[in-house]
Amino acid sequence: MRKRLILFVLAILLISPLSHAEATTPKAYNDRSLIYLTFDDGPHRQTGALLDVLKKHKVKATFFILGNNIKGNEKMLRRIVAEGHLIALHGMTHDRHKFYRTPTTAVREMQDVQRLVFKVTGVKSNIVRTPYGSDPYMTLAHRRAMTKAGFQMWDWNIDSLDYRYKSDNRRVQNQVFARLDANYKARIASIILTHDHSITPTALDYIIRNAKAKKRGYEFRTLQGIKNPHNFFNKWKPHR
Repeated sequence: MRKRLILFVLAILLISPLSHAEATTPKAYNDRSLIYLTFDDGPHRQTGALLDVLKKHKVKATFFILGNNIKGNEKMLRRIVAEGHLIALHGMTHDRHKFYRTPTTAVREMQDVQRLVFKVTGVKSNIVRTPYGSDPYMTLAHRRAMTKAGFQMWDWNIDSLDYRYKSDNRRVQNQVFARLDANYKARIASIILTHDHSITPTALDYIIRNAKAKKRGYEFRTLQGIKNPHNFFNKWKPHR
């Protein structure tokens, strides 16, 4: 009898962790505790310092690559991939007039940077962010052409304003946390827009440390695998 009791207890102990794991529900892509850090316009000479901060905190991010910045920064681009971050596309020129001239020119710039990224890293990405965001320049014709070409278009719902305040870390940090709070209260995930050449390592470190310190279960992720991209024409709804 005692032997049977011991075997029964052992069986319960072995099964319980599995049952707990099965009972754990994965977070939805738009869960309010999720933060998607994104960087535009790289690779840049400052990208390495940002990668150091991300590595320190074991955070993965999404980098929207500008094609004209790849030459001379190939090693940096390969480092982004090697350290587990997601490569995405931001066009070639960042010239509003050239990029948006026609739906074809917009698609062609994304295809050009896609080829360059693949040549350097072996990664073929279809995740894109258009220069200055999709509104107001991406007309219906532009959007249809981008979708037909197989690209998934992303914008953001937190603008860090790092390009405006640059080295004013406090202004950038306050801006990000004000919007994080607003998104959390609205029950929606946060997609933060920053730029390789504007966000400082100090501000980035502060944002990650203090987000993790909040008792909200914040978790940083990349945009990999999300089938419903957030953009200004298709905004995420609150997660209930």
